[in-house]
Amino acid sequence: MTHAVIDRFKALDAAFQARAGRGEKLQARFAALAALSAQQDVESLIEGVFEVRGELNQRLGHWRAPDKPMRLVYATVLATSQKRASQFFVLRKALQDERARRGGRGLSHGAAPAALALCSAGADPHQADTFFDALEAIAAPWWRREAGREEVLAAAGIALGLLPDELADKLDQARQALRDGGIPNSAVEAAAYEVALLDLKGGEIASAWTSLNLAVRGRSSLRSGVGRAGLAVLAAHGNGQETAEALVRSFDALVPLKPRLPQQTTAKLAMRLTLAQLGDGSSMRAASELAAILAAQAAMIAAVTSGAVVATAAS
Repeated sequence: MTHAVIDRFKALDAAFQARAGRGEKLQARFAALAALSAQQDVESLIEGVFEVRGELNQRLGHWRAPDKPMRLVYATVLATSQKRASQFFVLRKALQDERARRGGRGLSHGAAPAALALCSAGADPHQADTFFDALEAIAAPWWRREAGREEVLAAAGIALGLLPDELADKLDQARQALRDGGIPNSAVEAAAYEVALLDLKGGEIASAWTSLNLAVRGRSSLRSGVGRAGLAVLAAHGNGQETAEALVRSFDALVPLKPRLPQQTTAKLAMRLTLAQLGDGSSMRAASELAAILAAQAAMIAAVTSGAVVATAAS
């Protein structure tokens, strides 16, 4: 018996695939993932998504960020959180204006991911200054900075009403909890940004880390697609055996879906679908869909750098 979240995902995926253009099949699958928390029925949601996507296309043209391949996913996040494209643009302008006033560090992708995170969380334009304060508080040194992850965490923290220093403390505590749980240093930094708002326990992380590594043993596509950082994020939720079973169950359910995607891309989807089955989003509710945005960006970067992947995804 499949999990109810997987059944919901399959229904959403089928609906998105039916409406998506020929070159949007990969994006449609990540859009289905981003829509899992939607309260609307599937038909109403899909209509809303494509209406918002039309608004994004009209305002952005061909070249402005988010670029056309990402707009379906952005529109899904906005429609799922019952926001309009106009609200996204207002927040993005507020961020750009505040950045111009302050000078210094710019935001990734023309401030699009940060604006989306804030918009989906219900933030107001006047919170742009607080967002930059939070971003400064959690910023890593430039040589190991992951701008997208920092911006999403800053937006989530602002949405939850955390002060910049409080958010920085939570990030440091997450790093330490992951290290205490035996997570390799190479995976700690990336994972910490995704789990900083959870209540972490080193002992539970260690047990889950062991269970997850056993679960992906002999499954090279799943192991490499999720990666150490992805396994660390999953391990941070504890419940090792349950999490491991959910990961394998999700991967096995996604592999047969058509159009077929590369198995490493499917593994990224499986990781996010696993989090949904674990009820991920209680403390990260304000920007929960942004994990899907980050995963979509990573998958599409991989897609455009491999002709074999592009051919597979388009078939």
